[in-house]
Amino acid sequence: MDRPSDIHRPMALTWPSTSTTNEERAFLALSTIRGIGQKTLFAVADDRRSFADALEYGLGATIPAGSDGKPISERQWLRVREHAREQGERLAEHLEALGIGLLFRNSPGFPSALLDLERPPQWLFFQGSVERLAQPSIAIVGTRKPSSDGLFLSRYVGACLGEWGVPTVSGLAAGIDKLAHEHSLRAGVPTIAVLGTGMLEDYPKGSGRLRDHILRTGGTIVSEYLPTTSYSAENFVQRNRLQAALGRILIPAEWNRRSGTAHTVRFATNLGRPIACLRLPEWPDDRVLLGRGLGLTSGEIFTVPRDQARFDAFVRAAIGKLSLAQSGQLSLFGDS
Repeated sequence: MDRPSDIHRPMALTWPSTSTTNEERAFLALSTIRGIGQKTLFAVADDRRSFADALEYGLGATIPAGSDGKPISERQWLRVREHAREQGERLAEHLEALGIGLLFRNSPGFPSALLDLERPPQWLFFQGSVERLAQPSIAIVGTRKPSSDGLFLSRYVGACLGEWGVPTVSGLAAGIDKLAHEHSLRAGVPTIAVLGTGMLEDYPKGSGRLRDHILRTGGTIVSEYLPTTSYSAENFVQRNRLQAALGRILIPAEWNRRSGTAHTVRFATNLGRPIACLRLPEWPDDRVLLGRGLGLTSGEIFTVPRDQARFDAFVRAAIGKLSLAQSGQLSLFGDS
């Protein structure tokens, strides 16, 4: 079976700069120390401490305890630090070989859309085009187990993507997310995959080919998690806030009120992002509801294909595109 390092290797990609900075290498070194993880490193950044200083002088009260539960001594920290530097160097070389870059929140190129979040990520690992993250994009999410109706709605949105002509954002998960990426590739628009794991994890299993296709066609893979972080329910919830922030508009193709997609809808609502919910003519009126905290202020429901013109105008307004009438083009779905 392919290893993640094999299947995630992009073609014709390079590390974003000639070499990693001291701050990046210190960050990677700290991430290899047992007992230091996402929350600890986030706290260091929140305290506005440099990772280089944290590695040099230790983390104070957050230094991991020894096997006896007592704080480790300064002498022990020296040994830990040197080992971490060696491990961090290896990790930096591995990421560089895979074309995986690292942006801190204050780095040039860090996507400004993420700064709209109440708690933006302190860093972002990325593979592919970092410029893609600054472009207007459409977030498309949904259930991991779509019904036949959900599959139809996903294809319906996919048929519109070529006309809208902007990148898409989704989570690479099975079901609607995977379809969103595949429909984007078929429509010839770049797509951005936001991971709920570290960049070196093979999750979902077997997604390496799709990841490579995304990268070869000008798309981007991003994650705020440390490179070898595995999946967890909480990580996926937090991942969803990045999807909501990166998209200028959210289209949840099929979902229910108690689901991961509902978290994304809530995040989009809090950010004031427009939300386009879809329904079919034969659905009961209560099949799709926008209630308190779930798109009530920024969402609309469109019955398709009847409301295609209104749906198209809603999306175009969000992404800053001319309407078909303004651009003098004809739609696949008739006049709009």
